[in-house]
Amino acid sequence: MMPVESWLKPDEVPDLAARATAMIDAALVGSGLTRDTYWSAVRKGYNTPYNDPPRTRAVPAQPNAVASTAAESDPVSVPAAVMAALSAEARAV
Repeated sequence: MMPVESWLKPDEVPDLAARATAMIDAALVGSGLTRDTYWSAVRKGYNTPYNDPPRTRAVPAQPNAVASTAAESDPVSVPAAVMAALSAEARAV
């Protein structure tokens, strides 16, 4: 296989550059883009990192500010209605 450096001959470069410029100009016709805008977008795409920026960690949930009275009292002395309300509240979360 030939090395990359020998694929182009120096005398071919101006002709290839002119053809590439003509192809870019033809692609820009009707797009509303100028050459400066096009090359600015190319530079931005080239300079943009491939990986997404690192995500910030989610803030951990804060503990409930209202203290539960069920934890402090004897579970046997808690009425059934209060226990049902607390379990429904826990399921809602």
